[in-house]
Amino acid sequence: MSPAPLTLYLDGYLAWLRNEKHYSELTAENYARDLRRLFELCSNTPLNDLKTHHIRRFIAQLHSAGLGGRSLARMLSAWRGFFNYLLRDHGFTDNPCVGLRAPKSEKALPQALSPDEATRLVDFAADTTEALRDKAMFELLYSSGLRLAELVGLDPQQLELGAGEVRVTGKGSKTRIVPLGSFAISALQAWLTVRGQLANSDEIALFVGKRGKRITPRVVQLRIKQWG
Repeated sequence: MSPAPLTLYLDGYLAWLRNEKHYSELTAENYARDLRRLFELCSNTPLNDLKTHHIRRFIAQLHSAGLGGRSLARMLSAWRGFFNYLLRDHGFTDNPCVGLRAPKSEKALPQALSPDEATRLVDFAADTTEALRDKAMFELLYSSGLRLAELVGLDPQQLELGAGEVRVTGKGSKTRIVPLGSFAISALQAWLTVRGQLANSDEIALFVGKRGKRITPRVVQLRIKQWG
């Protein structure tokens, strides 16, 4: 999509926010900044061709670049509102942001670890099978915001590495899609190439312990303590 339509869409939406929603100039400019980021990310894809998997990938890219959960949630909300406007006033047929949630921010870190400690935990050379497993686990825990119970409950079929996401079953058996950053994807790919060296032939778990069975939360905690 050429720059002109993007500018027209943006100007029209900002005018609607000011005139219909009575947003302040500062608030409207914050929306504009978030939407310009969207335009940069989708530069090779027309707005009306964007699908949910595109938005998930954009969020994962921003997350891996260091944008926090609150900022991503705000940005996703701005994008969602913009597409609702395009649906209503410009004949768009799909809002690719519907149903998406931003990854959790630092709140997901256990209180025992500071953000600096969590960074150190994923910054080590993985040169053994167990180290490759640990690095993949830690990336999911501390970069993608998974809870410990969600991590140990994962099976390989829940991964969609090509789309940069993982389907997670959380509390109350609710399923959500979590974007994966580039470091988490690389760590998971490395682990999957050697997983068979640890896993029993009939084990379906993504992460396994020394006995080849699904790893337990306690073992993960011990590995965190060892590497931390």
